[in-house]
Amino acid sequence: MTVTISVGSGKGGTGKTMVVANIGLLLAKTGRRVCVVDLDLGGADIHILYGLFEPQSRLTDFLNRKVERLSDIVHTLGSFGGLQIIAGSGHTLRSANMSFQEKQRLLKGLSSLDTDVLLLDVGAGTSFHALDFFMFSDIQICVTNPEPMAIMDFYNFLQLATIRQALGGFLSQSEVSKALKERNFQTLAEVFLLAEEIQPGARERIQQALASFNPLLITNMAGSNAKINKLKLRKLVAKYLGIAIPDLGEIPYDKSVQEALRAYLPVCEHSRKSPASLALAAISAKLEKVVELFDRKRENLQPS
Repeated sequence: MTVTISVGSGKGGTGKTMVVANIGLLLAKTGRRVCVVDLDLGGADIHILYGLFEPQSRLTDFLNRKVERLSDIVHTLGSFGGLQIIAGSGHTLRSANMSFQEKQRLLKGLSSLDTDVLLLDVGAGTSFHALDFFMFSDIQICVTNPEPMAIMDFYNFLQLATIRQALGGFLSQSEVSKALKERNFQTLAEVFLLAEEIQPGARERIQQALASFNPLLITNMAGSNAKINKLKLRKLVAKYLGIAIPDLGEIPYDKSVQEALRAYLPVCEHSRKSPASLALAAISAKLEKVVELFDRKRENLQPS
């Protein structure tokens, strides 16, 4: 069965797409069937990092119903271990403002793809599209960097994703769900308060929904003069959001990354022994173990 991994960030410029491109390639090299899908509706460009400048087909073709199946627009990159990729929609108003029905069709199409790992490059920011794509997956990964603004945007993204997960704990037509969707919340505490007022016991249901939400953290462009106090951040997230953010790894600032980008290659292919490549390899190996654990857990839940 397919394991879906989404990668998001609170703002642009964190190196999220670079991380996805490299993780996708490294997972493919383990022998797994991996498909990378570019869901960055505002700036779809991950295909360029594989040297694919003019894709013959894009996500736009699916959204415009030029093709009915997402599998019809998959590109297989033989020179990258058979990695598959679905190029993004490009800069179109329709894709950036797709309707609820179009988004549901896209999510259904993603669920139908036959692959071992489905890796989603989610657009940066906190739009409904970005949050829904991020929360669609089995495993979520957040990418940030040590810059103060990036950390603030990361926390904001995580807070809104947590609220989105909390809303998912109720049926869409329930009294609690309707009331929550009519309000804008700044904190999870506000969600707890209103939900409990409408339906006693709702707080416990939200906490149950959050129990399975533990997004993994990747810190990119880390340096000796720019570090995140991860312990403090984890305590802050646990206290105010009620979730854990396990650390998946740290990628050091490395000039090889920019050199690889200019060569239109993932850095783990361009400079395999560079500090960033070695860090990405360690992150990928750790992520592979998470995928294996998820696979085993899901197999154990299936009826015999």
